[in-house]
Amino acid sequence: MKNRNLLSIKKLAVLGICVSFVAGGCGKMTESSIPKLEEPVALNEAYRPVEYGTIGSLQVLMATAVPRDYCNYYSANVNISQIYVEPGDTVNAGDVLAVCDVDEAKKQLQECKDALVHENETYEISAQISDTQIKLWESQAADTDEFSTEQIEKKESTEDDYNTQIATEQENERYDKQLHEYRVQKINEQMALYQQIVDDGTLKAVHSGLVTYTKKLTDGRSAAAYENIVIVSDTDDLVLDIKDTAINEYKYSDYDKKYVIVDGEKYDVTESQYTSEVLVLSKINNRYPDVCVESREKPFLTAGQMYPVYFEKTKANQALVVGKDSIYKDGDTRYVYVKNDEGGREKRIITTGESDENYTQVTEGLKEGELVYYNSTDQVPTKYSKYTVTRSDFDIANYGVRYSRSDAGTITETCDYEGQIVSVNVKQDDTVEKGMLLYVVDTGEGKAAITEAKNAIDSENESYAQKIADYDKQIKDLSEGGSSAEENNRQDEKPDTAYDEQQLKLNLQLLDLQKKLASADHTYQLSRLQSAYDSISSGNDGKGNISVYAKNDGKVSKVSVKAGDNVEEGSDILQITGNSTDVLLVQVKDSNSYKVYKDNIADVGERVSLELDGTTIYGSCIGFAGYGREAQKGYINQDDKGVHITGITDSGYGNAAFYIKLDNGIPDDLTRASAVKFSYVSFKKVVVVPTSIIHKQVNPMDKDDISYYVWKIDGDSVVKQPVILSDYTSGSNTLVLYGIDEGDEICLAS
Repeated sequence: MKNRNLLSIKKLAVLGICVSFVAGGCGKMTESSIPKLEEPVALNEAYRPVEYGTIGSLQVLMATAVPRDYCNYYSANVNISQIYVEPGDTVNAGDVLAVCDVDEAKKQLQECKDALVHENETYEISAQISDTQIKLWESQAADTDEFSTEQIEKKESTEDDYNTQIATEQENERYDKQLHEYRVQKINEQMALYQQIVDDGTLKAVHSGLVTYTKKLTDGRSAAAYENIVIVSDTDDLVLDIKDTAINEYKYSDYDKKYVIVDGEKYDVTESQYTSEVLVLSKINNRYPDVCVESREKPFLTAGQMYPVYFEKTKANQALVVGKDSIYKDGDTRYVYVKNDEGGREKRIITTGESDENYTQVTEGLKEGELVYYNSTDQVPTKYSKYTVTRSDFDIANYGVRYSRSDAGTITETCDYEGQIVSVNVKQDDTVEKGMLLYVVDTGEGKAAITEAKNAIDSENESYAQKIADYDKQIKDLSEGGSSAEENNRQDEKPDTAYDEQQLKLNLQLLDLQKKLASADHTYQLSRLQSAYDSISSGNDGKGNISVYAKNDGKVSKVSVKAGDNVEEGSDILQITGNSTDVLLVQVKDSNSYKVYKDNIADVGERVSLELDGTTIYGSCIGFAGYGREAQKGYINQDDKGVHITGITDSGYGNAAFYIKLDNGIPDDLTRASAVKFSYVSFKKVVVVPTSIIHKQVNPMDKDDISYYVWKIDGDSVVKQPVILSDYTSGSNTLVLYGIDEGDEICLAS
């Protein structure tokens, strides 16, 4: 991973499309700031030739060559039993990468089935309740036939209220049906995912390549849906990733030309396209993928190398141009000063066309090759030596100062409770098998948790019994009292026995349905509470002594506690480790001996080295463990199941870290080795010049407008040539991204 801010977006007004670069101007000097002089004065004579060029703008962004990544994850929440691969392993599509706890998936599947039964049952009862309530309101609204005129008027108002209630209830019914169908759909989707895991709990590689990341189980085995378990990278398929330039911030999709410079050669590129589903999901989650570009010509890219990508927008192509600092204005008239055969200068009226920040198109009045005066307050060099521009490599190193052999499948067993260790049943270097007793912890919280779970069950039973008793009392009162209460409310109204009997029946139906709904809810909640109780009491002897068993095979590499020790929740108890590997874990931390860029790691495939007893040992980056401040690296990817955001690719080191393999294996003694060296910035065959030949220019009208230029030798003339620089220098040299090229001659002060 390279620096996230290698190059801020910089502008150059002239595009170098013609074979000879257009001679430069003097920044963003506006026409109004140029004095109207018949005989302009400068520190010395300053001319540049009229040339053909392109009017427009240029943006330069930096891209890094990285392998295309493929995420491997479960589509449901699972507990990981074992991961079979490590960074540096090569896998084929379909290979088994990991396996999850099928028993846990079975439990989740059963919970989904119970939830579906409960959803269907309660919806059906609720629908019956709603229908019965509507019938009751309809009956009450129609109960107006044998009343006086005054009573009927009063009833008409009540009838309107009933009709409003009926319409509202009918609308609620439609909404409840849609909500029910949605819930059923989601539950069925979850059931399908868990059923698939139960049928085959393995995680298989979706693409062939190099394993570059694996979830570490040191902080727990649980994995969220779409969490990256393994990332496989295709090292034969490199893409140009413009890091820290997300697609929502990218503003150059409509530029005319887009190309990358690879080993001094130009290759057209296009941006990788993202589907509308990806864009929608990105917007919802406010997480956008990087801009990536690719070339159909497939230039040879080197993993970890950086390449400048150019974006050009054209206003006028192959036009005669002069610098804006050569043009003077008199009303609507534009004119320049042209050097004549006698060495003097003559005023020439011109017609202009398109302009950009530094240059203007001339449509009439000048010919190619004529020398035009430009206003220069800088001293044009008269004593200098010639520096011929060449292309060379440009690198800035970074260092990983801590490194150690990476052990496969190391798992730290941590205590889930506060308490006291009763016994540790294994010792260091013991071989353990899945299901073997590891330790016993005495925890009051364990006992309290069982008591709390039991109390929750008792509370649910008591609450349900009270609800049923209330419903039974209402049913009894209503059955024994008939419609007397309603008759009393009517005062002098004449009762209608037929309607009263119908409404009584409907009210009794409502109470009976509400009892059924309460029973269905109680049965479902009770089963969930009982499941929680069973889970808590598992491995607990009822007195708070909890036994912990090994979840996979391995070897005890460390025991951190002994019997009698008091432990807190989350305390390390012991470590179980798989086989040692030939992989080094490199961590990027502060150092007193090296200049370290802490948020930077090597890219997959990038070459690395370290010194041992005066010998350079070489190797390659084969994966990553953590990205420092951006540890939670995520991906937006699309498969046949839809679009997903994956994440949580942090291995918990607290700083940037990556994995390397040395070409000839790990030496027996690494104590005399230096830090691992890799690239912070790395370019091949780019324009690198002495920093001393580059000059800074500040626009007097805008102090924040800073540009850079060199004095370029053009035949018998010395002219300003604007350049775009990178943000980095190495020693006494600077990387130039645009403005000059190999073979150009530059003035080097004597």
